[in-house]
Amino acid sequence: MASVEEVKANVAASVDGTGRAVTGIQHVSEQLDDALSLLRLTAIGSFHPSVASAIAQLEQARMRLDEAATLARGAMDSADTYRMIV
Repeated sequence: MASVEEVKANVAASVDGTGRAVTGIQHVSEQLDDALSLLRLTAIGSFHPSVASAIAQLEQARMRLDEAATLARGAMDSADTYRMIV
């Protein structure tokens, strides 16, 4: 059985790893924003369904990344709360 200190250390390591993942998600989200901006600028005046579909899919991908980051931050908060009460 793990000691209290080991549990706290493992939770802290998990929180740190999740924090790094959230940072990575934020970078990917920024890259998608850049790709969206470029695609929107390129598609000005064009109403081709393929471009509209690409924009919609990129927007959805970005929204899901934002949701993932929010969930991960919530997990970090919950894990930190657990670590404080252990």
